[in-house]
Amino acid sequence: MNDQLSRRLAFVGILIIGLFAALFTRAWYLQVLTNEELADKAFLNHVEIVVTEPTRGRILDRHGVVLADNTRTGVVTVNQSRYAPGQVEYVLEQLSGLLNIPVSLMSERLKDQQTHPLAAKVVATGLDEYGLLRVAEQSLPGVEAKWVMNRVYPQNELASHVIGYVGAMSQGQQDRFLKEGYLPSERVGKAGIEQIFETDLHGRPGRTELEVDSTGRVHQIVSQTKPEPGSDIHLTIDADLQAATESYLRQGLIAARKTVSDDSGFFYPSIGGAAVVMDLRNGDVLAMASHPTYDPNWLVGGITTLEYQSVFENPYAPGALNNRAVQGLYSPGSVFKLVTALAGLEARLISPRTAYYDVGYFKIPDKYGCTGRCTFYNADKAPLGVVDLSSAITRSSDAYFYKVAHDLYWIRGEEQWAIQDMAQLLGFGSQTGVQLPFEKSGRIGDEEIKKALFEANPEAYNPYGESVQWRPGDNINTGIGQGFVSVTPIQLANAYATFANGGTLFSPNIVESVVARTETQFGSSVIDFEPRIQRLAEFPEGSGVVREGLHGVTSQARRGTAWRAFEGYDSSGYAIAGKTGTAQAEGRNPVLQRKKEDSAVFVAWAPRHDPRYVVAVVMEEAGFGGEAAAPVARKIFEALRAYEQRWPDPQVAFIAPQPECPEIPESLRGYEAFTSYVPEGCPWGIQVPRANSPEDVDGDGVPDLEERDP
Repeated sequence: MNDQLSRRLAFVGILIIGLFAALFTRAWYLQVLTNEELADKAFLNHVEIVVTEPTRGRILDRHGVVLADNTRTGVVTVNQSRYAPGQVEYVLEQLSGLLNIPVSLMSERLKDQQTHPLAAKVVATGLDEYGLLRVAEQSLPGVEAKWVMNRVYPQNELASHVIGYVGAMSQGQQDRFLKEGYLPSERVGKAGIEQIFETDLHGRPGRTELEVDSTGRVHQIVSQTKPEPGSDIHLTIDADLQAATESYLRQGLIAARKTVSDDSGFFYPSIGGAAVVMDLRNGDVLAMASHPTYDPNWLVGGITTLEYQSVFENPYAPGALNNRAVQGLYSPGSVFKLVTALAGLEARLISPRTAYYDVGYFKIPDKYGCTGRCTFYNADKAPLGVVDLSSAITRSSDAYFYKVAHDLYWIRGEEQWAIQDMAQLLGFGSQTGVQLPFEKSGRIGDEEIKKALFEANPEAYNPYGESVQWRPGDNINTGIGQGFVSVTPIQLANAYATFANGGTLFSPNIVESVVARTETQFGSSVIDFEPRIQRLAEFPEGSGVVREGLHGVTSQARRGTAWRAFEGYDSSGYAIAGKTGTAQAEGRNPVLQRKKEDSAVFVAWAPRHDPRYVVAVVMEEAGFGGEAAAPVARKIFEALRAYEQRWPDPQVAFIAPQPECPEIPESLRGYEAFTSYVPEGCPWGIQVPRANSPEDVDGDGVPDLEERDP
């Protein structure tokens, strides 16, 4: 029995020893013999990250008209970094045979300088499923055929400078956006709203982590985050009004090219221009046109060097990519007389009825010891006779404002810089803050500006070695918007809007709201751009007479400088107040090789007594403001009247202006030359003097002047 038990125990012991030996042998095999093989397999089983591009948000006008959208299209990309020298030519020849696209065209697209040198570049776009399949079947190295969401602009050129465009990332943009999860192949905003609101429009990319083996087979999904579509951007512009504004600006430029300049005897080049339409009650931009223009669809898929040069480096239509409304810098000319008039009143240098005999020029008195230019002429050297502040604005007397600016120069103290201070109050010399890139600040001439320009570029600004000190002649030129003054069209519109609405300076809005499209926030506003008030300006006593002068600019009876442009205009309930300007342009036309012609400017608001809209038009090398720019503005105002009929109850936030109620001395109130006009809201008996005759000048059916009861 004991022997039997001992044998069993010995068998169990041997069995246990055998098992341990087997386990040891297996462990030794795994650790020593197959360690390298298993390590290789473990390495090949890895996590792969797949980034999903989000759907880009749309851009719409204030009524929901789509201005920028997305569509699915097939593209072929080529990554040049995959090839040795000479190999890419072979690949392009193969693609040319498959797609019927010239090799030369694809070679040009590979030279796209906007795209990172190491990134794949689009050589073909707009392919259908069959085209993609043909390319994919060839399995060409470095070539990818795929579906992508392509940016489209269904309205083509409409509002292109506002909307902007998307393009391949530059190297600098890749350094930024790749850190934010963008794919190297994505298109990003390069100008306009597309650029400013890139982050909102782009959305958030999706991210999927996959465990794959050496063959690329997916074993499991480690984690997954869905892409979030970009937000929609709703603009303040109206598509129909935008189209009308662009059309009228283009027509005006064409008409100017058929007009001969009296000075040079040549046709006006009329190379470009801009127009801005604003709701002066809240700062909304209803239309913004810039010419020459472009179709942003041209730039989405990449553009060759030759294509770029033919469109955007055309010397006869320069700066097509520039938004002249916010980037164009111009001498404002006589429209700047609004600033000088208010400055003279603020400094109490002039009164509302200060009269001056305009002999066609202003000469600096000898007692001031003038050196250099001492005589300054009217635009046509024509004498205008006796003018007061109102008629000087209406008839655009340069001599009157030469004298005001000259006399302000000799006032010591803060009033010496009254013109510059008033210009700053109205927003000149600084960006308006509109939601667009590359906005220029312009400048207001003063001694610091003059010194800086003279020292920075003496050949251009001071070829004769003049004094860097601010001289009387500098102030005189500033007084009529020449010399060292430069403004943008949107600054002009905003300044006149501020004066018309009673002193509320807005930062213009061209974006109304940013609307989310995510599952949790679909249709809700992420950002609402309410009216943005920069400051509330107080205008000097007597500024109502300045307003009166602007009212007369379009009047035939008062021989305003724009009356011919508005001859036959139906002013009933929609009369216009504004100012013409003819601004000298410095330098030579590089194409025509002659001195630049004058630029035409016109800024106005309507209706005259119930201001709602302001229009600014600037036309480069197009002649007189009353002859070239004013007719364009007239057509835009007629379109605005139609706009109001279509949208009769616009929702606006507005700080109502206080009525202008100037005090008139008691001794003058009974004088028959002055008649009573009491603005709504003013106490009865406070009089505004009127110098014109008692007739219906503005055509509104109500006599402008009524005799007082004895």
